Amino acid sequence: MIDVMRMDGEFNLLTDGAGIVIYSVGAIKCNEGENFFQKEFSSPDKVAEHIAKGDIIGFNTGSSGEYRIKVREGYPSEQIISEYPVAIRLALDVKGGKVYVIDLLWLTEWSDEVPEEQTIVLDDGIYHVTVLTRKPESGIWGDDQEIYLYFQVIDEMPEIMWKGVPYLFKE
Repeated sequence: MIDVMRMDGEFNLLTDGAGIVIYSVGAIKCNEGENFFQKEFSSPDKVAEHIAKGDIIGFNTGSSGEYRIKVREGYPSEQIISEYPVAIRLALDVKGGKVYVIDLLWLTEWSDEVPEEQTIVLDDGIYHVTVLTRKPESGIWGDDQEIYLYFQVIDEMPEIMWKGVPYLFKE
């Protein structure tokens, strides 16, 4: 478990789907084993609705694969921005003090049991979530790819106007 308010953290996330999802324990209600993906996250319009509310956010990684997730507090420095030029900014409403980072396909068979290393402890509130990456040295998206997640507390939910699924890759 990463406590982003006290330290930087890092974990590996192996995905079967071409996306990563972030949500807080108290913002989404779903029954064990339910197909949340089909019900609430399978169309670009539905994804955009959730992103606007900030209850569950996600992005398309362009590929399944192995990702090194690096969690940080605040906003990225100019150096990180220049080194990791593929970036998006979302917002998340944190309720319940825990945030989970999961493979998109986790949503097809919901489970409240998320691995501890994929759990981030945050105070309740609204956060800008800045997500940055770059193409791996191999040139293959998802091949031991680094993704930074920066969490910065803000006063209120900003207007997030995605017209579909955010993409965290470039062709």
